[in-house]
Amino acid sequence: MSKKLIATLLFGFLFIGKLFAQEPELNASLDRSVVNENESFTYTLYVQGQTSIEPDLNSLSNDFEILQRSRNTSIQMINGTTSQLTEWRIQLMPLSVGNFTIPPVQLAGSLSNPVQVQVLPATTGDTPGEIFIEVELMPFTAYVQSQVIYTLRLFRAINTGRSSLTTPEATGGEAIIVPLGEDREFRTRRDDKDFIVLERQYAIFPQAAGELIIEPVTFEGVVLTASGLSSLQRVRSGVLALSVQAAVPPPQEYPNASWVPASSLNLSELWSDDPGEFTLGIPQTRTLTIEAEGLIETQLPEITMLQTEGVRQYSDQPELERETGPEGVQATRIERFAVIAQSPGQVTIPAVELPWFNVVDGAWEVARVDPRVSVVINNQNEFLSPSIGQLEEITDLESAAGNERLWQWVSAALLSAWLLTLLVFRFGWIRRTPTRSEPSVVLKKPRENQMLRGVIAACEKNDPETTRSLLLEWSENYVASEPKTLGYLAAKAPEDLAKAVSNLEKNLYGPSADSWDGRALSIAIKKYSRSQRTGDKTTEEVLQPLYR
Repeated sequence: MSKKLIATLLFGFLFIGKLFAQEPELNASLDRSVVNENESFTYTLYVQGQTSIEPDLNSLSNDFEILQRSRNTSIQMINGTTSQLTEWRIQLMPLSVGNFTIPPVQLAGSLSNPVQVQVLPATTGDTPGEIFIEVELMPFTAYVQSQVIYTLRLFRAINTGRSSLTTPEATGGEAIIVPLGEDREFRTRRDDKDFIVLERQYAIFPQAAGELIIEPVTFEGVVLTASGLSSLQRVRSGVLALSVQAAVPPPQEYPNASWVPASSLNLSELWSDDPGEFTLGIPQTRTLTIEAEGLIETQLPEITMLQTEGVRQYSDQPELERETGPEGVQATRIERFAVIAQSPGQVTIPAVELPWFNVVDGAWEVARVDPRVSVVINNQNEFLSPSIGQLEEITDLESAAGNERLWQWVSAALLSAWLLTLLVFRFGWIRRTPTRSEPSVVLKKPRENQMLRGVIAACEKNDPETTRSLLLEWSENYVASEPKTLGYLAAKAPEDLAKAVSNLEKNLYGPSADSWDGRALSIAIKKYSRSQRTGDKTTEEVLQPLYR
């Protein structure tokens, strides 16, 4: 081994020995000994010597909040002497005003020196303190689940760097807090000083009666002090108390009304076609819309539809929407109904009523869609002999067109009656004449069975539209001579077939139109088909209601 290598190793061992021989020496200092309230300062610890452990800072938490900490290590060699320096920089925020002694900090058996700091109240005119927050509630007294607007304004007369602003929190009770739109920024002047103002709003919906406390919001921002050093400044808003009143019982006329506290509410309707005229069995879409101010969309109640004879209504899944702005939350609920007329003539679609509580006037009100009288026309292309009442109605409706059209109606009616009489006489006479077979039965049976097989095939393919079409065609030819709809067929059919037909209609016009299962209807039709082929007395008694 060369002498040069040996000398290098000895020097290295000597260097390492000196490092380990150094005793840790801990010192503390402040970047400023006088600070303002809600203004941070830097507390620095130095260690002369080598160490791998961290100082114990628990003693600082009694009077200060530790915001941030960092560690740096360096090795210096001056005049042949090697030293190691470890530095911790701790950013502190005072918790109160007064004179404080930061106690010694322990590190590997060594204690730092105590340091003094004075915390002054924040006063207007201090450059780092020219930041404040204003908050307000509107109104200060509210009903449970109603809307309260919370507005905060951050005033800054100086520029800030990295900053943050907390969101309001409620204590003393549960509340839903919803941000309202984007922040707004503008300039204003207070006490002969210009400020940039950041305005932010929230909608608060208290969920229980009593007192609700809105805790302070906190702003933290890096500012430049008069000495040119940067510091983190913290500003808090005041605490607000909200008085929440209990829900007001509904009026006697609507004992089961839901609690809907809004500043305004509107109920409207829209039809896909002319609601004054329905075609038998053809659905129209009725859209009912609730628009309310001061409510969340989930607070809007489901619309209750009153059923009436001759009309069926099937609801779809509701659509819920929300918009926010300076005035608060605006909620919308849209419900669509498939409305199907079941019998010809005149029908009345009942009114729709929605009770709600007006928080502005402090009183219950009712949003209403008036009832509507509609005429249901037959969709079959056939001539029917009009009754005397129908002829009188036709005469009244067509009097403006002159007597010529009236006589055309009367002539057509008389011709239809004559043709029907001729057919009854001829086929009645044929049935009384002895023959080897009954042609009406022989011709009817195969065609009916063929139509039923088509219905079964459509059921097995889970095709509701085709099934409906084939069912109505079969009903028109083999059930009765009156106009047909699925609802009419279900009213005439035996229980199992009626239930399956009603389920088909519900799936055609209800919310589950894409998930119809035709097995139940297929089984009911097969049962009917088998009973028709056996032709026994029991079957005739069971199916008798189908032909009434």
